[in-house]
Amino acid sequence: MRFANTILINLGFIFIIKEQMKNPKILLRGLACAFLVVGTFFYYKHQEQKKIQLINAAKATEMATSSDAGGNAKNNYKLTCQQGYKMIKPLLSANQEREYSGFTALKAKIGNLIEDNKKNSVLSSASVYLYNFNDGKWLSVNPDESYNPGSLIKLPMLITYLKESENDPALLNRKFTFEGAGNIPTQTFTSASVKKGNSYTVNELLHYMIANSDNNATKLLNEHVVIKDFVKTFTDIQLPEPNVSDRNYQITAKNYSNFFVVLYYATYISKANSERAMELLSECDFKDGMLKELPANLKVAHKFGEWGDNRIGLHELHEAGVVYLNNKPYLLTVMTKGSNTKDLSTVITRVSKLVYDEFSAPDANQPNM
Repeated sequence: MRFANTILINLGFIFIIKEQMKNPKILLRGLACAFLVVGTFFYYKHQEQKKIQLINAAKATEMATSSDAGGNAKNNYKLTCQQGYKMIKPLLSANQEREYSGFTALKAKIGNLIEDNKKNSVLSSASVYLYNFNDGKWLSVNPDESYNPGSLIKLPMLITYLKESENDPALLNRKFTFEGAGNIPTQTFTSASVKKGNSYTVNELLHYMIANSDNNATKLLNEHVVIKDFVKTFTDIQLPEPNVSDRNYQITAKNYSNFFVVLYYATYISKANSERAMELLSECDFKDGMLKELPANLKVAHKFGEWGDNRIGLHELHEAGVVYLNNKPYLLTVMTKGSNTKDLSTVITRVSKLVYDEFSAPDANQPNM
């Protein structure tokens, strides 16, 4: 069309020049008229093209906010911001408001696994939260169930100390002496521990607490933490304020996952400290849950927690972590209740394998970055 218009305009010029060469004045007036006509033509042509571009841009924006590439309904994002500032609201995370419909089949598999284990009396309840870091897509199974976090509470303790160290750089090298365990919970899954009478830097204690889930190191860190700062770690990332004296404190899988989200995106503590935290979490030596059926060389930054009451025969085992699967990193949190801790670890293993298989399979719905 554009080529045809150009030919017609050129023919018009040739006709004008040919017919009016005999009279220069008429020729000049004709040329002036021709330029006016051509200028007007291109002006309106430009305005028409600009209008089309604006319409296309509006359509593209509408598509981007209302549907995906296949024309399916698309989520808006819910922004979570840190409060307590006058002029700013630091962004903590951006999650899609609605659960991702593309995870429906995976959610059904997880739900069936949970129900089968409940029928077999392995589980009394279980909750799962899955989050795709590349696009904010998520799923949640039994989101309203809450659990005693047990050793999962060590992660916000780690974040609190790293946050405090940003105002007190000497803190991580400060030494504390372990005087004895006292009354601390016992664990089914144990590892290396600090020794009575020895002194350790905060850095060393954080390693014992996270990599080895050492309750002795945790006790020593608890004794020296600033309680209001620990509580603030929860409220800063929009979680309910915990009662630090309540041994029956409860949390949901989705809420707990927020600690990993702000670490991965480095939106709460510094980038260096977020990296440090994730490195410590990747050294966690618990292998009987999420990692058991995953490739041995796969990087996973994770933390497990357990709680139990032998008087009523109830135990809880949980695990949460970031799985660095090529360019498709995801967060998985699994919380379980049942009568046998070893059986609960098997449930976590099987959920983890279901999710891994979903993310490792070729799938256009899982974008690369």
